[in-house]
Amino acid sequence: MASSREEPMDGLEGPTILLLNDEYGTSKGGISTINQQIGRLLRKAKAIVYCTVLYEDIPDDDRECADEDDVLLITPFRPERLEREPNWEWLEFYHTIHYPNLPEKVDFIIGHSAITSQIARNIQAQRYPNAKVILFTHVMPEDTDYYKGKKRAIAASRKTKAMVMQAENVHAVFAVGTRIHQHFSTKYRVLIGKKKDMRPCLHYCFLPRPSQTFERTEVSFDKGQLVVLAVGRVRGVERLKGHDLGARSMGMVAEVIPNVVFQVRGIDTDDYENSKKILEDNLASGKLKPTLLEYGTQQEISDDIRQAHLVLMPSRAEPFGLVGLEAIAAGIPVLISNQSGLADLMKDLMKQEKVSADFRHKIVTTSVRDSDLEKNAEAWKEKIVDTLKHVESEFKRAAEFKKQLLESKYWEESYQALLGACGINTMPKDDSEEEM
Repeated sequence: MASSREEPMDGLEGPTILLLNDEYGTSKGGISTINQQIGRLLRKAKAIVYCTVLYEDIPDDDRECADEDDVLLITPFRPERLEREPNWEWLEFYHTIHYPNLPEKVDFIIGHSAITSQIARNIQAQRYPNAKVILFTHVMPEDTDYYKGKKRAIAASRKTKAMVMQAENVHAVFAVGTRIHQHFSTKYRVLIGKKKDMRPCLHYCFLPRPSQTFERTEVSFDKGQLVVLAVGRVRGVERLKGHDLGARSMGMVAEVIPNVVFQVRGIDTDDYENSKKILEDNLASGKLKPTLLEYGTQQEISDDIRQAHLVLMPSRAEPFGLVGLEAIAAGIPVLISNQSGLADLMKDLMKQEKVSADFRHKIVTTSVRDSDLEKNAEAWKEKIVDTLKHVESEFKRAAEFKKQLLESKYWEESYQALLGACGINTMPKDDSEEEM
């Protein structure tokens, strides 16, 4: 058995939790970032936490994250003559062969809807019949797949139906952000039968906390080249994530502000040429070319932010928007689409007077229609130019937004709900409190 630790965690009280994912680090962002956040929280609350991974040799980033969080990683077993690389089927159908080293006893199995939700149900049924299944929902296919091509768009309703069926009768579902929570609260009504209600026993909205890497990021203003940063894969999701819109608006910005740089972090090496063409075609500018950066760790993205002057999140559909949240937590000026769960969160915090109402100027009204590209780009261009022309004062405002966001502790209710669903009644100390 290979793991990030040599010995099991002995002498500890609390439930045993099994997280199902392909990694424990955060190199893929999104689901992996939240998966690690879950593991860290539960371990700090004295649960015994295991996490599956889909590689035999643990990368340094994953090992460091797991060791820091005191989480035990479970790697797959591959028979000598088997040449295939580890894949999801090893967990879903052949876990008794490839994961014989799962813990003897598990109280809660945590999966991620549309990724490891069915795996969680299979492992529960076949190996831990007394364990309870908890699912995290990160996506809204009917909202996002509209922008991923005809086949994906048509299949979105089937994907949604499968997600609903996989949540049938599970112990709890945590939806990341209010948009996803409201969407599936309606969808789960189909599970109400004439004789029995098969909806998840518990259904909560989960508001993730920014990662420590970004909370601890310190930014400073300096004159010179003005760097505008966007984060996320381009090819296949350029309309969804608004990369076409971001590029078009930056082409317009370059006509007004000549010393501007446009960086996009999150490019797969194999997709470099296609991603470059998508961005250049939409820039439509002889004055600006995009700088494409490969997928990066949280630390690399944090370093990008420290060198940037503005972060863009121009999505046409964004169920939450973790990248934007972490940019705010880092203290960098941001502009985010109103078509995002993050915009909803910030509006709620403004209503509660936990974040200054000035943040409303950082939320850009964005049409969901492809045909409105030029109109959208003009609106984003105006916001970007205004920010860059007053960038020194914008950094001061961003520092205040960061302070207000972190002091609001908006995530605590979600954390308490997750701990309660796992039978834990005590909230662990906040990291910032321990550092005092």
